[in-house]
Amino acid sequence: MVTVENNTITLHCEKATVDDKVEVEYAVERLLQSGATVIYFDLSKTIYLPSTLMGYLMWKKQELQKKGKDIQIIAISPSLRKVFEETRLIEFFGIK
Repeated sequence: MVTVENNTITLHCEKATVDDKVEVEYAVERLLQSGATVIYFDLSKTIYLPSTLMGYLMWKKQELQKKGKDIQIIAISPSLRKVFEETRLIEFFGIK
C-alpha cells in the first residue's frame, strides 16, 4: 500500500511488489502534476523492493534531475539500507 502526504510517498508494506510499483508511478506523476519539485520517499517499513521498483526510482531520479527536480529517500529500513549500501545506491540517492 502506498500513501501520499504533502510531497512524501510512503510504502506501507514489508515486501513491495510490482503492484506497488504501479501505485508509486501513479503517486509520483500526481505529485509532479501538482507542482512538486522534490518527491520524498519513506521506506522505513519496507525491507524488500523488487528490481523493477528500484530501477524505476533510479531512472525517475535521473530524469527529474535533468529538469531541476529530484527524488530523495528520507527514511529507510535497516534491511533495505544494507541492500542500498551493497549496491552503492546509498550514494546514488544521497541517503545519510
